[in-house]
Order: sequence, then C-alpha cells, then structure tokens
Amino acid sequence: MGKMQKRGTVTITTNDQTTLQARLARLDGQVQALRRMVGNGDDWKKMLTLAAAIEGAADQVSADLFRGYLESLSVDKTVSAKAREGLELILKRR
Repeated sequence: MGKMQKRGTVTITTNDQTTLQARLARLDGQVQALRRMVGNGDDWKKMLTLAAAIEGAADQVSADLFRGYLESLSVDKTVSAKAREGLELILKRR
C-alpha cells in the first residue's frame, strides 16, 4: 500500500487518492460533455447513453470509496470480505 494520509478520522492511501482523482476527472469530463450536448440539443439517445455512463462511473467512485472505508476499519478480514462481496452484488444489479 502507498503512503497513508490522515484527515479527521478517515485514512486514505496515496494510491487510492490517485485512483479516485483519475476516476473523478473522467466523471467530470463526462458531465461536461453531457452539458454541452444538452446545450446543443443533441440526440436524446446519445445523451441518455452518456447519462448511463455517468451513473456507472459515479457508482464506481462510490464503490472505491466504500472499499477504502472497509480497508480502514479494524474488522475481521472475513467480515470485510463479506461486505465487499455484498457491495459487488449491489453493483451488479444493473
């Protein structure tokens, strides 16, 4: 794992920060593209497709944050693994 930084009660590794920042930058780019498409009156199907991609990207950011949170807890590894498994099932609902 990378270097840990502590902010309040949450600890996040530099590797996790880098991954999350990259995901958020891509998500921001998708939102900006959708704003342009709406402003230009683009095709509904294209906008809906991009909106679905944005939703999936936001879900992935939430999942990454939750995984990091689980790793930061002092819980039994079995409990953590089961929680991760539950998260994966929730994300597959789409």
